[in-house]
Amino acid sequence: MKFIPTYPSKVKTLKKQAKRLQREGAGSHVALLDRIAQSAGYDHWNHVIQCLDETEKTVSVRGIIAEIEAIVIAELAGEVRIVRTGPEATRTQPFVLFSTGIGDAWMLEPLHDRAVCLVWRGKRQSPQVRDLPSRIEIMWDGTFELRGQFFVVETEHPEIGSRAIAGFPLDQLRPFLEALRPIARKIGDVFGQEDAVALTPDVIAQLSKSGWEREQLELAARQGALYSPTRNTVLFSPAVED
Repeated sequence: MKFIPTYPSKVKTLKKQAKRLQREGAGSHVALLDRIAQSAGYDHWNHVIQCLDETEKTVSVRGIIAEIEAIVIAELAGEVRIVRTGPEATRTQPFVLFSTGIGDAWMLEPLHDRAVCLVWRGKRQSPQVRDLPSRIEIMWDGTFELRGQFFVVETEHPEIGSRAIAGFPLDQLRPFLEALRPIARKIGDVFGQEDAVALTPDVIAQLSKSGWEREQLELAARQGALYSPTRNTVLFSPAVED
């Protein structure tokens, strides 16, 4: 059977034609659906439904790809933009895409904290989006978490790896993520949050800009200390006596 682009409006029109013929006594509804379908170039009514499903999947893939491209273009132009995908982009669950204006852009799946990088340090990435028979599949890089002012990721991306990144528009991003998460998840995030991050060179650089002494932070990092964004303090592990 050949593929014919088929939209809900067309299916609705064909159904109305079949009902009109049925009212005129032209035959059973099932037989008339096949007859109308054939007059429109389809093999039978099930062919119409199959083409409708295939069209919706194609539109979904094109929709999410268009959203990705729009965010990439915004980032390369130095713009901050945050969007939530709508039903025209994905029929399953919404995603959040954002550009930072400082060289990075990401797509997030808020329910399971999955992430894929779209732009890294000004360089366009190549996320894999596949059209499978029953769903759209995105090859996620890894997971993400918001800890205070830091966007913390654990990825398999060879250039990114696991790190805490500062400078992202997290105050604007948080409402988008919270709106898509169930209430139980939000409560768990509040009461079970572990917000300490490692004192990596990126974190130290960001803290130095806000008034911390770089030398002290570097010394603390060598001693295995962590930084807590919510308490704005450096945490040392308790000393263990022999």
